[in-house]
Amino acid sequence: MDVQPIVKEILDSRKEKGGIKRVYFVACGGSYAGFYPAFYLIEHESPNLVTGIYTSNEFVHALPKGVDQNSIVVLCSMRGTPETTEAAKAARNAGAATVALYVQESELTTVSEYAIQYESIALDESKVENVNSSIGLMFAFELLYQLEGYSHYADAVQGMKIIDKIYRQAYEYALPKAEIFAEQCKDDKVIYVIGGGPSMGSAYIFSICNLMEMQWIHSPTVNSGELLHGPFEAVDKNLAIVVLMSEGRTRPVDERSLKFLKNYGERLFLLDAKELGLNQINDSVVEYFNHLIFSSILNNVYLRKLSDAKQHPWTNRRYMWKVEY
Repeated sequence: MDVQPIVKEILDSRKEKGGIKRVYFVACGGSYAGFYPAFYLIEHESPNLVTGIYTSNEFVHALPKGVDQNSIVVLCSMRGTPETTEAAKAARNAGAATVALYVQESELTTVSEYAIQYESIALDESKVENVNSSIGLMFAFELLYQLEGYSHYADAVQGMKIIDKIYRQAYEYALPKAEIFAEQCKDDKVIYVIGGGPSMGSAYIFSICNLMEMQWIHSPTVNSGELLHGPFEAVDKNLAIVVLMSEGRTRPVDERSLKFLKNYGERLFLLDAKELGLNQINDSVVEYFNHLIFSSILNNVYLRKLSDAKQHPWTNRRYMWKVEY
């Protein structure tokens, strides 16, 4: 996962054209939400770069005016989703530098200016630092460092070096918690997922990809900062709720929501990044690594245990890849 030379080449190629001023992240489904940590990092750390995150087909049909020769568009698709391929074409036609993250080569890797291969999060042998969200995040760190001299770059690099070790330890810690969740929720028709700040992407993926797509369970995703501004009216003792507790500056927001949920909800399934060992990463960058540990644990521990308990293989689909859509 060496994004350094790609970032350097892009920045060098745009110097005489006014430099890079904007970076956009574009994908569908889990790949779209997998870009959330990269987007969140740039949005919160860069004083100069404009950033945005878009689902591919909206990007094609309503192309942001900022997509031009002074922008980078980073795209992701495991096998070359048609909408994401069209998004890459639209970005290149507008003059942007395009970078595709992929598992299998496809038209997407052909039409994009640069391509970086990643490892699937669902494979046990994959290293966490090599999955799509990690590469996207490291691309963002590298861009901030080369363009603006990001002062915590060394801490970010060190975090990437130990994130897989943290995950392997967290995996064992999470197994009994996931077994309880699976046994108690195997017959639920609705499961809420609550997260916020840097963990919003992980909450979204667990809802739409793991629970809705792979287990056919209705699953609203609620931002922890928004829980007490409407959604809490749906909370009762029977509602199953997965709660993600982040490490970093927005943790007090998660704690406030959790306090309410402990008072009025009885079926809470808490995942705390601190208990998962994320605090081994330096405080200066730890919040940007929440997604990497949460999504890995939710996909590879919680989903699998729920799938077994429901006797519903997570590879089952009703429509995806089977009907025309």
